[in-house]
Amino acid sequence: MLPPCQPARLSLLVEYREDRTALLLHLGGLMAEAREQLAQLNPGHAPDLHRRFLAWARVRG
Repeated sequence: MLPPCQPARLSLLVEYREDRTALLLHLGGLMAEAREQLAQLNPGHAPDLHRRFLAWARVRG
């Protein structure tokens, strides 16, 4: 499971423009799935996926 590319990020921001919390929950679920898949491929290694999956979608003020 790869994090979204730039066009997909824009599409997600448009789709969830009224509910950023729902977007973050959706992305958090995808991040958890990716972490599980990576753990199966490389046991004992826990990569930090926050920046790739969630940081870009945070509200900027």
